[in-house]
Amino acid sequence: MKKYSVPALEKAIAILSMIATRNHKTTVTEIHKHLELSKATVFTILNVLESYDMVKKNKQGEYEIGVKLYELGMSYMSKIDLASVAKPYMEELMECTGCTVHLGVLDEGKVLYVAKEEPDTFIKFSTFPGLKSDFHITSLGKAIAAYMDEEKVDEILSAEGLPRHTDKTVTDINMFKQALKEIKKAGYALEDEEGELGVRCIGAPIFSHKDESVIGAVSIANHTSRLQFDVSEDLIRQVQATAKAISRNLGSV
Repeated sequence: MKKYSVPALEKAIAILSMIATRNHKTTVTEIHKHLELSKATVFTILNVLESYDMVKKNKQGEYEIGVKLYELGMSYMSKIDLASVAKPYMEELMECTGCTVHLGVLDEGKVLYVAKEEPDTFIKFSTFPGLKSDFHITSLGKAIAAYMDEEKVDEILSAEGLPRHTDKTVTDINMFKQALKEIKKAGYALEDEEGELGVRCIGAPIFSHKDESVIGAVSIANHTSRLQFDVSEDLIRQVQATAKAISRNLGSV
């Protein structure tokens, strides 16, 4: 892989790494001497990092890691932990249903796929861990949104809207909000060709062990010919049971 060089970014990373690995707060002079950077450069970079809460400065002019880096680290760890906890349950759900199983979280108003288990069949989906999708067209997104604060949902709707993907995409905000209420009451979400024709999904929410807030969802996906909602009560129960098992092993129940 070709290595690109961005000197300013590399200096910022070096400064953050130094501050993070020290067992005491760090001064501009210490960074200047240790990294052999000019004081002006160190001061400028630290000012930018501080404005983004990447570092924190005390009254003595000493620096330590800021809350934003902590949040980013915890966000990464929570996704890794969720995926590792969910994996055996996703595999079991895949084997029991013959469906592709997805695990997703909400990230910046989009559904972020963090794990996937796919059976050895001729039906394949183009999804992959790291893929982002509009939250209103997936059972994952709807299962998560149904348990979120309404203000947060409104914020996402205001920023992202409800773009049409197929003729079955719900693009009316009032209809979408009513659907979320029904999903919360039922405890699961359906996706009926709203994101892609020929694809149906069933999703259920996963809850945090800390405060019982929704942190993600698990779903099954299959071709419409193989997933009929009118005869899928057993599948719904299996998806819900999987979501509850993952939540329980995260400590939420």
